[in-house]
Amino acid sequence: MCALNYQQKNPLYAVEKVKRDLALDLYEGGARVEKKREYLIPHPYETPKQYDIRFDRATYRNFAAPIVDIFGSFVCDNRPERKLPDALIEIARNVDRQNTTADVFFGNVVRLAAAAGARFVLVDMEQAKGGTVAEDRQKGRYDKPYFLNVDADDVYDWAMDDRGLVWAIIHSVETVKSNPFEDLMVKDVLTVWTRNEWRRVVGNARVASAAIVPSVENMQEEGSGKHQLGEVPLVPFLFEPTTPMTGNPATDDVLSLILRVYRRDSELDKMLFDSAIPLGVFNGLSQEAAKEFIRSSSNILVSSEPSGIDGKYIEPQGNSFTAIRESLENDIASIREIALRMVRPQTAVGESAEAKNIDKQQLDTQLANYARRCGGAERKCWELAYKWLNNGKEPKEGDIETPYNEDYSVKDVEKIDRDYLMEMYRGGAISRQTFLEMLQEIGGLPADYLVKDEARRIEQDRKADEGPTGVKLSQSSLASVLGA
Repeated sequence: MCALNYQQKNPLYAVEKVKRDLALDLYEGGARVEKKREYLIPHPYETPKQYDIRFDRATYRNFAAPIVDIFGSFVCDNRPERKLPDALIEIARNVDRQNTTADVFFGNVVRLAAAAGARFVLVDMEQAKGGTVAEDRQKGRYDKPYFLNVDADDVYDWAMDDRGLVWAIIHSVETVKSNPFEDLMVKDVLTVWTRNEWRRVVGNARVASAAIVPSVENMQEEGSGKHQLGEVPLVPFLFEPTTPMTGNPATDDVLSLILRVYRRDSELDKMLFDSAIPLGVFNGLSQEAAKEFIRSSSNILVSSEPSGIDGKYIEPQGNSFTAIRESLENDIASIREIALRMVRPQTAVGESAEAKNIDKQQLDTQLANYARRCGGAERKCWELAYKWLNNGKEPKEGDIETPYNEDYSVKDVEKIDRDYLMEMYRGGAISRQTFLEMLQEIGGLPADYLVKDEARRIEQDRKADEGPTGVKLSQSSLASVLGA
C-alpha cells in the first residue's frame, strides 16, 4: 500500500496560486504590497542602503480594488429577488451559522471571486447523532444545511470526469480549546469529499502562528460518514473560467501595469527625495575643510583647484521628473481603459446613439456573462441544500431561481465609469486634477470645463463654506454632474 501524502496538491494549484496571490495582494493593498520586497525591484547600480530607503518610503496606490468592487457591485446591486422553496427561506436569513444573510454572503463570494479569479462555497450539514432535534441544537448542532465561503488556496486537490467533480480535498484550520493567557492552539483539518461520503484527517495541535502546511507524520483520520447527495457539495464561483475549477481575476489584464505604476512611483519618490536639497559645489576648498561645512544635507562636491573659493548650488531642472510623471499618467490611463473595456470600451464624448447601443451590447457580453455564471453557481448551492434536507432528492424545475443583475442601460454604463473614477480618487490612486480631467473625458463635466478655473472656484467655495470633505467641485460643476 502506498504511503499517503497529505501535502499533495493538484498540478494546477501551484500555478494558479502564484497568479492568485499577486491579484489578491494588489487588491488588498497596504502591507500586502509594501512589505514584500519582490514587488519592488532594485536598480542594478542601487546600493543596498539606498534600496532600503526607497523600500521604506514606498507607498502603493490601489488601482485594483476599484475595478473589482465596482464590477462586483453592479452584478449584485438591484438584482432580482431569488426564488426558494419554503424549507430554504429560513436558511437564507442565516446561511453560514454566523447570522449572515444570503445577500451579504453571496455578495462577498462574488466580490472575492472577481478579485482572485476563483472562490468556492461548500454546502454542508451536520449529521444528527441521535436524540431529538432540540437535544442536537442544545449541543450546538444544526439540523439545517449551511454554506462555507472557501478560499481557493484551501482547495488542495480534486479530480474531474464527464459528470463533474469526483472528489475534492479541502483544507481548514480549527481552533483548539485553550485557557486564558495561553497561546492560541489550532489544528489542521483535511476533509475529503466524494459523491457519497466524507472523511476527516486531522493534525496535531500547534501554535496558531506556526506554519499552516500539515505534515505527513502528524495527520490521523478522525471520522468519516456517508451522504446521499450523489455529488461533491463544493461549488466554484469563477470570474473568467480557465478550467472547471480555476479562473482569471477581473484585474488579470492590468496586474503588470499596476505593478509598474507602483515601481515608478517609488523611483520618482526617491529621485525627488534625493534632489529635495540642492547639491553644493565648491571650488578651492579641501575635503577636510568641507567636513566643517554644516548643513542639513551632506550633498556637497568639493575641488581643491587653487582658483579661489567659488561656491554655488545646482538644482535639477526636472526634465526627467516630468518624463516619469508623463509615463505614469499614461500607465494610469491604460489601466483604466483596459480594465473598463469590459464595461465601457468607448468614451462618451461625441458618441452617436448607434455607438452607445454597440457600447451597451459589449457591456452585456462582459457583465452579464459573469452575472449568469454567478446565478448558476448560487442556484447549485441552494439545490445542494435542498438535497441535504430531502435525502438526495432533486428540487422541482423552477422551484429555485437565483438571478443576478444582467440588464444594463446606457446610463448604467456611464455610471460605472464615474463610480470607478470616484473610487480611484477616494482611495488615493489618482489626484484630484486627474480625476476631474478623466471625469470630463467621459462626459461627466461640461466640455468647456478647465481645471485651473475650477481650482479657483473651489477656493472661492471653500472660503464661503468649507462643506464636507471628499471630492470637491464648484457648485456649477456639481450641478452639471448631478444632472448628467
